[in-house]
Amino acid sequence: MRWFSTLAGIALVALGLGASLSFGASTALPAITSDPTAVGAAVVGQRLTGTPGSWSGTGTLTYGYQWHRCNAAGAKCTSITGATSLSYKLVPKDVGQTLGLTVTVTDSGGSTSGYANLIGPISPANSLLVSTIQPAVTGTTNQGQALQVSDGLWSPKPDSVAYAWQRCTQYGRSCVPIPNATTNAYTAGADDVGHAIVALVSATWGETTVTAFSTTAAVVGATTTVTNKTTTSTTTTATTTSTATGAGPTETALPTITGSVAAGSHLAAGFGTWSGSGTLSYHYQWYRCDTTGAKCISVHGATGAGYKLVTADIGQTIGLTVTATDSSGKASGYANLIGPVAPAASPLTSTTQPTITGTAKTGQILLVSNGVWTSAPTSYTYSWQRCNANGRICAPIAGATATTYTLGSADVGHRIIAVVQAVFGTTIQAAFSTATAVVS
Repeated sequence: MRWFSTLAGIALVALGLGASLSFGASTALPAITSDPTAVGAAVVGQRLTGTPGSWSGTGTLTYGYQWHRCNAAGAKCTSITGATSLSYKLVPKDVGQTLGLTVTVTDSGGSTSGYANLIGPISPANSLLVSTIQPAVTGTTNQGQALQVSDGLWSPKPDSVAYAWQRCTQYGRSCVPIPNATTNAYTAGADDVGHAIVALVSATWGETTVTAFSTTAAVVGATTTVTNKTTTSTTTTATTTSTATGAGPTETALPTITGSVAAGSHLAAGFGTWSGSGTLSYHYQWYRCDTTGAKCISVHGATGAGYKLVTADIGQTIGLTVTATDSSGKASGYANLIGPVAPAASPLTSTTQPTITGTAKTGQILLVSNGVWTSAPTSYTYSWQRCNANGRICAPIAGATATTYTLGSADVGHRIIAVVQAVFGTTIQAAFSTATAVVS
């Protein structure tokens, strides 16, 4: 989804992102290239974490965040006082409501806002059934093409699930039911053009029923030619209509990992974005790697869209490989490494991974944010690293210890990361940033 609204003339302070980066783009306002997101268990006492998405713009980019409390339809949203960082801890007042995150980015030309997917409705702390990983909508958002929703992950596993598709504003808010759209697949029609689409997944366990908003599909476009359309009820299968040829699907956006990086916490996987021929299915494998992202060993049985960090992960980095299969073959994509993993009782834990902004070309400047932490660090240090093309097996770059790094010829063919080391009292904890694209 790509949503834009202009708040001209408002100067915002970058919250939680550290320094700022100057871009050479010619656009008058910041442009969003990947959407903000929000993840977390939808239950009181748990913490939601957001990502700002990716943006380009003119001059210095600054970021502002605001969490909103909305009703069960994602309407009548009110800003939550003081909830202006990339994380938010759910409170009793949120029960029965949905939560939204707005990211506003300002450059020298003005401001643009992006909207993360709604999460909720929120369950009480003593709920017997909890949505731990949000259902996800996949498919191509054009009139006449099929969308599909997964069941998400629940604790405990539900006895049954039911579906209800909804049509929302272009911002994924103020949603209304679509008549008779009650299966796990939905074909977008003429009435959907210009709207964002979500699905509500209602899970039942015993006598308890809980409903969860899915992620939001992009705004539906007008009719396009459909060359191959398939639907399926498998929760790890999505539908595409590409005429791509060759051995396996093509990756257009990397798989992702989100979550708090401490033993006992749950990580959530996103399978990225792929195009291919026919029906696409996805397989997950989680890996435990050393502190350089090397010597990775597959974690036995860790083949789902979620992974709970255990004691053996402490001090290690965690990797995820997603293998996508279509009618022509298979292809693998690699998520950004996350970690090193903190102990369960650590007073300092990375909850939102530091991110790198900038263009992955020689001569260009990269900037790393500080990420978001459970406690406010008193200081940070930085170490830029050069990795292989999969973002693994990373080695420090001599002298690269600032928040910015200028790409050189030695970086060509590599992905670049930064390790952000935070200090809180006597506790020191490091966090891998997201990786750049392969430098050219």
